[in-house]
Amino acid sequence: MVFPKGNLILNNAPVQFVNFDNILNHAKKTREGRLMGYIEIRYPESNEYLFFKDGNTISAAICRENQLKEHPLTQVLDKAKKAHQGIVNIYMIDEELLHIIMALFKEKPLFSDKRIVDVDLNVLFNKLETLKFSGFLSLNKSNKYSFVKFKEGSPQIIYPLKKNKRKIDKETLRTLLQSEDLLISAYRGKEMREQVHPALIELFLKFFNSLIKSFIEVVGVSLVRKTLIPSYENACQNLEILKNFTIDDDLKIVYTPFIATDEEITKAFAAWIDQFSDAIFVVLGRKTDEIIHSSLKDYRFALKRSGFFEYSKLSRLDIE
Repeated sequence: MVFPKGNLILNNAPVQFVNFDNILNHAKKTREGRLMGYIEIRYPESNEYLFFKDGNTISAAICRENQLKEHPLTQVLDKAKKAHQGIVNIYMIDEELLHIIMALFKEKPLFSDKRIVDVDLNVLFNKLETLKFSGFLSLNKSNKYSFVKFKEGSPQIIYPLKKNKRKIDKETLRTLLQSEDLLISAYRGKEMREQVHPALIELFLKFFNSLIKSFIEVVGVSLVRKTLIPSYENACQNLEILKNFTIDDDLKIVYTPFIATDEEITKAFAAWIDQFSDAIFVVLGRKTDEIIHSSLKDYRFALKRSGFFEYSKLSRLDIE
């Protein structure tokens, strides 16, 4: 798949020479320079994408056999860091185009891949006007995409494949559609769910694993196991997202890559940690809070910024 490219920042760089950690750090260093756009990594077997907004990675996708699907950020990023074959391009685009491209794999289209020669344009335009359609049309020519943004049933902006965006009216769009052999799809372009950043997952894991270690030092492995595992099983009953995590034999929590939002993972960990601390409280009483408070000291500010205490009973500890 090929999308409108905006400004090219890095052109055809061999993947093995690209330092992705440096790119991720540089992408958000200054407000003026924060990356809004995407990294394209072309492998022999697939094209893979990392999407940025204001310098932060917000989603990832993989295209195989012309099918674009969302994938976990860590999966795409870890592969890129280890790859020895592939080409990397970085494009800076505006937020609206970013939103449009991401809708291709995050949103179910109103209709998809209609051959333009089979579409009555008068009927199409009248329908869009009647619906006061606000969204976009994707125009696919041999898996090369252009997009037309609509507002209240009227075309407003076109993002051509190889040119800058420009205003467009209905008659100009009609002429364009009649002159090309295209597949046309329509999307509402709803607000996109951004993926949780891997750093947030690591924060929760570091805190929880530190907490588990602290309790083991006080009550031993056996008792912690008898409270940790049931708390996990109970939390999973209401929070499917936690099934992406497992507890090792040494009671360390690890995970496999998955797709979720910041809020979903924050609520899930708050619920699990609450259930675990409640179970330990039955054994240790008020000493439980002392141990938790001690474990929090290295993580409290980061956890507070994440919104963790808005969902967790640990807010009772009056963390400052």
